[in-house]
Amino acid sequence: MNKSQLIEELSKRVGNDKAEIRYILEELNNIILEKTRAGEKVCIQGFGVYTPRLQTSRLARNPKSGETLMLIPRTIVHFKCAPNLLKEINK
Repeated sequence: MNKSQLIEELSKRVGNDKAEIRYILEELNNIILEKTRAGEKVCIQGFGVYTPRLQTSRLARNPKSGETLMLIPRTIVHFKCAPNLLKEINK
């Protein structure tokens, strides 16, 4: 399911305008981005947790050329699904 399909499905279920649903989803995305960029965890009860993690610099290899290079440190975002959601998926 892509973003447009999600908006369509939410619009049908909730009965709100698609533009309103799109705005809400974009704002949710912006909030998650702002908070993880600031180093905060974002926990959505019953859904999961977004956790920013610092990935240290390390050696890597270009698979095409075989050349080794040093990757710069960066922040990644780890998502962990809520246990009850996993349980429901695997019923």
